[in-house]
Amino acid sequence: MRNKDPLIPVLAAPAFARNLGPSVFLIVVGLLFSQFVPTAEAGLFERIRAQHQARIEARKKQAEKPPPRPVYRSSYRDAHGDAFINHALLEVERESDRKLIVDIGRQRAFLVVNDLIAIDTAVSTARRGKYTPRGSFQITEKVKSGKVSTIYHVYMPNWMRLGHTTVGMHTGDLPGYPASAGCIRLPQSVANIIYENVSRGVMVEVVDGWDESGLAIPYSRPAAELFSGV
Repeated sequence: MRNKDPLIPVLAAPAFARNLGPSVFLIVVGLLFSQFVPTAEAGLFERIRAQHQARIEARKKQAEKPPPRPVYRSSYRDAHGDAFINHALLEVERESDRKLIVDIGRQRAFLVVNDLIAIDTAVSTARRGKYTPRGSFQITEKVKSGKVSTIYHVYMPNWMRLGHTTVGMHTGDLPGYPASAGCIRLPQSVANIIYENVSRGVMVEVVDGWDESGLAIPYSRPAAELFSGV
């Protein structure tokens, strides 16, 4: 008569098996135990094992799947179209000290050359739920073309990395409000000019609000002018 108690084979396991290492002993006990498991339970175990194996195979296939091909774009949206660029200053002061200020509150970026505003442009920083890091960063990497976003799978022309973060400045859509995943998007008409006028090592200050202190000549543009397209 078949024994119904699954613990008996464990207790009755041969002495030589119990004297083996823990792993071998468990294997022997498992083989003995399997002989006394009801057929329905054995089928359940097999289904669980099969499901687990299927999940492993699915993860392997996902890992082996090539990433989407990046999309090339010839144009980007700029809802502002109000950038100010002092070309004469950029030309005359080629060797002068420069820095970039990104004002999160105003959603503006300023290229300061020799304590004068050379470029004033709209930007788009992190949307709600995302974050653009604040602080002072050096530009540590510049990639004119070929840099690809791992989030959107699109090229990010005029890429300029901030320090050792994953965030950078690059050409992108400016819908008129913070919309990025953390990067600082620049208008297509301005990004290339900024890229060509800064080098690795240039400081970028990202602040919630810039009071324009330290400028040789006071500079500010009234809000009405900023959104008038002037």
